[in-house]
Amino acid sequence: MKTALRLGWIILCLVLTLGVRCWNIREVFVEGHIYFLDPDCYSRMTRAKMIVEHPGTIVRHHDFENWPQGVTAHTTAPFDYLIVSLKWTLDGLFKVFGNAQKPSVLRAQTLDLAGALVSPLLGVAGALFLAWWLARFRVRFGGAALLFYALSPILVHGTVLGRPDHQSLLMLTLTVALGAELALARKAESPDAESLASERRWGLVSGIAWGMSLWVSLYEPIIMLVVTGALWLALDRRAFLSRPRVPGAVAGLAIVVFSILLEGWPVAMPDAAIRQYFGNWEGQIGELSRLSFVQLFPWVGWWCLASVVLLWLARREDRRALPMLVMLVVITALSMWQARWGYFLGIVFAWTLPWQMQALRRGWAAWLFFVVGWWPVMDAWDKSLFPDDLMQDQRNMKRAELVALRGLASNVMSQNGGPFLASWWLSPEIAYWSGQPGVAGSSHESLSGIVDTARFFLSGDAATAAEILRRRRVFWVVSDDSSRDVEMSAELLKEKPPEKPLAVTLWDHPEDAPDFLVEWSGRVAVRPDGLRFYRLYEVDNATLPK
Repeated sequence: MKTALRLGWIILCLVLTLGVRCWNIREVFVEGHIYFLDPDCYSRMTRAKMIVEHPGTIVRHHDFENWPQGVTAHTTAPFDYLIVSLKWTLDGLFKVFGNAQKPSVLRAQTLDLAGALVSPLLGVAGALFLAWWLARFRVRFGGAALLFYALSPILVHGTVLGRPDHQSLLMLTLTVALGAELALARKAESPDAESLASERRWGLVSGIAWGMSLWVSLYEPIIMLVVTGALWLALDRRAFLSRPRVPGAVAGLAIVVFSILLEGWPVAMPDAAIRQYFGNWEGQIGELSRLSFVQLFPWVGWWCLASVVLLWLARREDRRALPMLVMLVVITALSMWQARWGYFLGIVFAWTLPWQMQALRRGWAAWLFFVVGWWPVMDAWDKSLFPDDLMQDQRNMKRAELVALRGLASNVMSQNGGPFLASWWLSPEIAYWSGQPGVAGSSHESLSGIVDTARFFLSGDAATAAEILRRRRVFWVVSDDSSRDVEMSAELLKEKPPEKPLAVTLWDHPEDAPDFLVEWSGRVAVRPDGLRFYRLYEVDNATLPK
């Protein structure tokens, strides 16, 4: 009976893991097409499209952003090929199980479908590993950790439907890496409890997981690896340097070396634009924003208020509680510094939760602690699943804007061709749908193009705008809501806007646009207030000042 209940709980949590990660299905599947959640996702999908068109390609250079120079990207291949492999799998499934007489609307969109599904599937894979590990070592209150992994808003956001981002792959590899380290720490406490071969296997799992993490990104994984190594050296140097760990270390190093040989060294010296404007630009990026401790409550519940004390108490029963405490404190501090660390805070917290509950000794007290801690998490879900009228209107408007932008990009710009200039938060989407390169992009490596775009929209004279269009060889200009363009451009450049910046002219007074910008007059979707969602201008080279 106990085994059946445990298995039923695991299945329930796995179903929840997948189901909750599809809560935003109405934002992803819109009017027969698939949309992604943020600009970086479209950049990733453009890379995947390049590989589909040229299998075996390792994408090192992006021509679709910072046109015409492009950028040498630090983005790596594993997640690209994961998306493409899933696309090929879906192609095979549609071929075997599809209806030739009534083909699915998704049959022609298997790349987009793969991009939408890849992160939720990685989330389920992470939950499956966590469930297996907790059951394998019979961890008390492991079911609580699994439920937290399934429902934590930050873990859901990192692996949600329609978000093909490398962080979802990192979340899986680091979940495995931390689990392997905990398994090795358990063996270090009781060296005779497990065989030497088992220890070697866990060392190999650890090395491969860390190696793959470092291949995917040299940012978060390398910091977490350094912290992990420092904890081993401080608390159990002998076990860390033992012979069974050698094969894993060799495997991890081999993966890193192979990735560098295959893709080149991913770290480059920042250019002048990055050095000058990165500090201004990062303030516009949500994942790089600063957070207060209170803002972490919706991610990790009220449990975090007692985590330090409980893990400190738990160390008396299990030495692993102390390194987990240190790692949790470090990742919490990093999450308050940059919100993007929240994904890994959620993972570390999931691993520590059983030990926190064990410190309470009595089962009823532990489960009461667990139930009460859910309040801010459930409040966050309540706001997401049952939005107020204002939020619902914003979501409806966002969907309509994306449909309109897709129409411009795929029906006009793709057919007529030519590079374009648009705000950085629109450029990746337009590049993906139109197949044309943009001046801006959503990555810091495109800051040169982002800065030129900001100068264009903030310019107070036609000569400045013309010089940028000529130098960047632009054919199209996409105008968005002028208030946002002006505000974001002024914040990036740290300049006071002129009395009538070009962004305002293009959006509110197209009749006053410079002669070399001709508004495209074709049919476009309009907002409820009668205004266009976007204005599209074609650059007239005949009247463009030389």
